[in-house]
Amino acid sequence: MTRERWFTLALTAVTLLLVGLIWTDWLPWLRGPAPETAEWYWPHLIRPYNRWLIPALATLLMLGISAWWLKVGHGRHAKWGLLALIGGSFLLQIGLMGADNGRIRDEMINRVYSNLASGFFQTAVELPPLPEALPQYPQLMPGFSSEHARTHPPGLLIANRLTVEGLRRAPALAEWLAPPARAARCIDLWLLDRDTAVAAALTVWAILPLLAAALTILPADALSKQMLPDTAVPLAVALTAAIPALLLFAPKAVQFYAPLGLLIFLAFYLGLKRWSWGWFFLAGLLFSLATFLNLGNTALAGLLVVFALLYLWSGGWPVGWRKLLGGGLTFALGTIALWLTYWLLWGVPPWAIYQVGLAQHYELVTLKRNYSWWAISNLVDLLIFIGLPLIIGFLGIIILTIRKIVKKSPISNLQSLALSLTALILILDLSGSARGEVGRLWLFFMPLMALPAAQFLKKVQPRTWQSVLIIGLQLFITLSLALAWQPVRAVTVNAVRPSPPTTVPDTAVNVIFLEDQPNAAQITLTGYTLTQSEEVLDFTLFWEADKGAARPYTVFTQLLNEQNEIITQQDNWPVNGQWPPTCWSGGETVAGSYRLPLPPDLSPGAYRLVVGLYDAATGERLLTEDGLDGVVIWEKTMN
Repeated sequence: MTRERWFTLALTAVTLLLVGLIWTDWLPWLRGPAPETAEWYWPHLIRPYNRWLIPALATLLMLGISAWWLKVGHGRHAKWGLLALIGGSFLLQIGLMGADNGRIRDEMINRVYSNLASGFFQTAVELPPLPEALPQYPQLMPGFSSEHARTHPPGLLIANRLTVEGLRRAPALAEWLAPPARAARCIDLWLLDRDTAVAAALTVWAILPLLAAALTILPADALSKQMLPDTAVPLAVALTAAIPALLLFAPKAVQFYAPLGLLIFLAFYLGLKRWSWGWFFLAGLLFSLATFLNLGNTALAGLLVVFALLYLWSGGWPVGWRKLLGGGLTFALGTIALWLTYWLLWGVPPWAIYQVGLAQHYELVTLKRNYSWWAISNLVDLLIFIGLPLIIGFLGIIILTIRKIVKKSPISNLQSLALSLTALILILDLSGSARGEVGRLWLFFMPLMALPAAQFLKKVQPRTWQSVLIIGLQLFITLSLALAWQPVRAVTVNAVRPSPPTTVPDTAVNVIFLEDQPNAAQITLTGYTLTQSEEVLDFTLFWEADKGAARPYTVFTQLLNEQNEIITQQDNWPVNGQWPPTCWSGGETVAGSYRLPLPPDLSPGAYRLVVGLYDAATGERLLTEDGLDGVVIWEKTMN
């Protein structure tokens, strides 16, 4: 058997072994250092079989697209292949969320909304107006409800808040975008108490990270064409698209850092290659944006410095010190551009935010997590969430690079990138600054590792079917992690859709209540069933609506005497207080049961049962088509 076949079998075997360990949990420490302590761990949670189909089909679709791309990636159909990969990545991210929740739309919204899963949206909405918040941002940070927001600069909060403000100026667009968020969070009073633009912005921020992750493919393709031979470019792009962390941690802000990291390095590399001040400034400006979104992205500076030194050492030295100094100063100017603008406009120096952010990170994360455990767990997590085939390819090129250095042979730019990435990983790991779930935390540099990995894997596995197998193994790990572990835990309260009523009303009515606002819903009382005993009045109300209501209206039921005095009443959302009209859909019948106890000393006289709806936030009742604020469904004279 040839060495090529041996490598294929070994790569397949070790990947299947890892997949087996993920499913069986035979080595629990793979999920983190200490599940019963403050240390991080990934829960082992095999999903019900009925949630396997959508993630599996999405994975197979992505594999099929990747196989086609690997055939056409450097041909005339390459552009169509890139578009297909982008679409496949977007659909796969959505499909993988189906493992956690059969209602994928709700899962997307909940992950963005949850302070524990993401942590920026709600905080951004609750910020004071930006002109007031930005000058005092360092003072606000420790008081944010989300731990994520407490450790970050204002970039993401500004972006979220500007989305809300922009949609307030485009009410028609906000109305169009709001329904998914409203439906997913139909019992959430925080969201329901806010205007349409907030719900619309939540929908937007459930989609944007998915697009960012899918579009990572484009800078990966551009950089690969600069640094790799044509034959290795398709594999590098496909490997990037199949990184488990990029697909599983969705929709999360970290997905923005993957394409941003590639763009920064691409601009910096072109600056070195052409010694262009314009490219250096663009690289610095993108780096400034990355750090304005997340202080952790500052680590990219170390990668760029090490790569530049290796590039210069390997023969890329410019003509003259002036050129070198000019390029460096231009890049530095770009890196401070956003921070300097913020400082000049709002009087907040960069170090003020760095001091608070790093102090909060130390207090919330670093102080609580054991260094010695995480020095190992960081690397294990990196191996799992970047994909075993990719990491094997990366280690392969590192070994070849070390051999070249020992032999005092020149190394390529790609090998310089591999060494720079290795230095970055070791520094972050050994410094202890990255204690935590690096499966998502280090996503900003993971796609860069796909390039050297692709060159090595293409060299030892040159056939197209072998490249398809490598991507298949990457995707198999991703699917296994989605179905057997729980990488994202959105802690939210969801409404549970009730079963359709099994009975029909004894008495049919047709009373329509109207919302007093644009695009109002019509809520119809279609009938009721009622029984009376000496002690109690039991009845069931049957409702329908043409669509979900804008507000979670409360149903009031009141037994009144001849003087319009309330004898007994019950107010709550329908279905025992669990299914308000904001959750309803067109054509759905909702039945709510009520029991009104009758006082034992009930005086003789005429009594009537009145039913209606009101907004608990304001106390305002909905009116019927006839202008009534309630309807009498039952009357009786008691002796």
